[in-house]
Amino acid sequence: MAKRRFGNLKPALELWARWHLGEGRSSAGRTLLAKLIDNKGALFASSTGHGGTPLDGIECEIEVVVLSMAVSDPLRADVLRLEFNAAWWLVAARRQIEGYDPRGVGRLEKAHALGISLRNYERRLAEALETIETKLRLRP
Repeated sequence: MAKRRFGNLKPALELWARWHLGEGRSSAGRTLLAKLIDNKGALFASSTGHGGTPLDGIECEIEVVVLSMAVSDPLRADVLRLEFNAAWWLVAARRQIEGYDPRGVGRLEKAHALGISLRNYERRLAEALETIETKLRLRP
């Protein structure tokens, strides 16, 4: 159901997921000194996001919506992150999901990792996609 209705969002969400790969799991526990060394002494290397993507791109717009969604309904945001493997390591760490590996994992396994039913997972996913579609449609 969600795939047919929100098919036009899929390319943008895949860009958003790839955008998170630049930060990767390895940077989550990095020290400030290591980040300063990587950025040649600057806290923020440039006005680009992860992997050189501009901060005013669709990826950043989606991330803003997901972050605001996480404030009101963290589960909905987490379902979206796991569905697209976008910063899934943050969800796993925050929810203390041991041994989670997104490779080859289907919706049933993702729902199980979050401790919810498949039906609830799919409902939350549809809500998240609808929220993103609505918010992005309103942009200038």
